[in-house]
Amino acid sequence: MNARVLNPETSLNRRPADRIAKIAWLGPIADSVQPVVQRALAAAGLPMRNALHGTALGHPLHPMLTDVPVGAWTVTAVLDALEAAGSARFAAGADAALVVGFLGALGAAITGYADWSDTADDAKSLGMAHAMLNGAATVAYTASFAARRTGNRGAGIALAYAGYGAMSLAAYLGGELSMGLQLGVRHTAEPIFPANDFTPVLDEHALESGKIVRADLNGIPLILLRTHDGIFAMGAACTHRGAPLDEGTLEGACVRCPWHGSLFSFADGGPLEGPATFPQPQFETRVEAGRIEVRPLQPIVASM
Repeated sequence: MNARVLNPETSLNRRPADRIAKIAWLGPIADSVQPVVQRALAAAGLPMRNALHGTALGHPLHPMLTDVPVGAWTVTAVLDALEAAGSARFAAGADAALVVGFLGALGAAITGYADWSDTADDAKSLGMAHAMLNGAATVAYTASFAARRTGNRGAGIALAYAGYGAMSLAAYLGGELSMGLQLGVRHTAEPIFPANDFTPVLDEHALESGKIVRADLNGIPLILLRTHDGIFAMGAACTHRGAPLDEGTLEGACVRCPWHGSLFSFADGGPLEGPATFPQPQFETRVEAGRIEVRPLQPIVASM
């Protein structure tokens, strides 16, 4: 079956995450905070921005760091429950895990704001709610630690559980941001699998040297570039947010995304500058009978 069927993007506000994204007062808060974050990222410089986005890793850094506070504060919750049940020997472990979670939360917050900085619409407001809940959780855990240090362990445990509740709701919204609104996931063209055979996509004379030209491979948008090193082809939908790279700016043998400024090399499709972290799909090219033909790069089979 070759028909391509995609669901339209709709929201009937029936799910909790949909309703939260539409809360009226979240938008103005996000509108005021996002420019501050953008200015801070600009001041941090390109190497720091790439590090915060996880460009060198090949995928976003933020999800990795969120595992630290979620895991550590879960340990705190379990050990607090054991302490409340009468096992005082678990108190030191609960406190230590709380501190580890707090340190992890700082890193997760910084990288999360970096990924959120270029969002819009529902993703922008829902991301703000996600950040506010995580901030509330961090404040609760900070107060919990202070209460523990002053010997008021009952209040410390209660505050920790309040923080755990806020963190859990924030994690739910984080899942919606990632899986529902596709923040931080790889954006490609429509989910079509091209044939492995060479397929004509463009007349050779239509590809001038030093100019990006868009082509179509059985429904998959491509961009092609001719340089003194040959003809290069890669996917035209930016893997960061799906922007049309054919509308981007050519910089040497690289293309800069028109939406968020990621820079991709035509040589290997890799992102040289973030916020993109995933490479662009690459295609092998050849010229036959005056037509440029492409096919997906053939997989490298490792010898054992």
